[in-house]
Amino acid sequence: MKKQIKELRDFYLLDNKLLYVSEDFIGYDPLISRGLSYEKSSESGTTVRLDEFKMENSSFNAILTYHISWGPLSGYMRAEILKDGRTVIKYEHGGKGHGSNYSEGSCFKVVNGNAFLLKDGHAMRDASTDKIYSDFSSDNEYFLWFKNIVIPDKLATGTGKGLILESGRIYSRAEIDPLREILWEANVNFNGHKIYIKETGVVNCVQTCWDSTGKVVREEFQSWNDERCTALDKIEFIWN
Repeated sequence: MKKQIKELRDFYLLDNKLLYVSEDFIGYDPLISRGLSYEKSSESGTTVRLDEFKMENSSFNAILTYHISWGPLSGYMRAEILKDGRTVIKYEHGGKGHGSNYSEGSCFKVVNGNAFLLKDGHAMRDASTDKIYSDFSSDNEYFLWFKNIVIPDKLATGTGKGLILESGRIYSRAEIDPLREILWEANVNFNGHKIYIKETGVVNCVQTCWDSTGKVVREEFQSWNDERCTALDKIEFIWN
């Protein structure tokens, strides 16, 4: 029988349970808080909403700050989540006007074999059906507590293939795809499924020709002398 993993926007589904895959951690079947919402305003200013919830034997507090300013339009959303009085996540993202966006902090934390993650409902959307996992709201934030995690092995990159790119030159997909390298890999065993997961990409290369919405206008890639830059990133699942 062919095994299947269904892709959501920022997650996957394995046996109808959430699977989160990243270079920082891979987590499965998390505890999930109820929806947490910002108090949004149509007028300039700052609003703060305080909320609290429990997960198992731990108490959590959420401080959700929303700021908006008109002319030019700018603002931010800041979330701080405290577990038993200690901050586990502090993350802010927004815009400073004139199309300048930024983010500060981190929406996740890995500690003592656990991983905590904050994502909005839209991150769990199935593009093929437009439905969101567990009928969550796209406007709400959800705090996820993963107890079943694996930390991927990050490989040394930029040591071979990617270095042959000519600085500043524009390449096509066909030209750079053979230069693909493994960025990280992991072996996991979730719910009895043994899976080898890896992410590959072309190091020292960036995608160009995006429009203002983040959509690719045409496929062009430019060499970039920075090993943190990769193009054509792809996550693969191989069943053992």
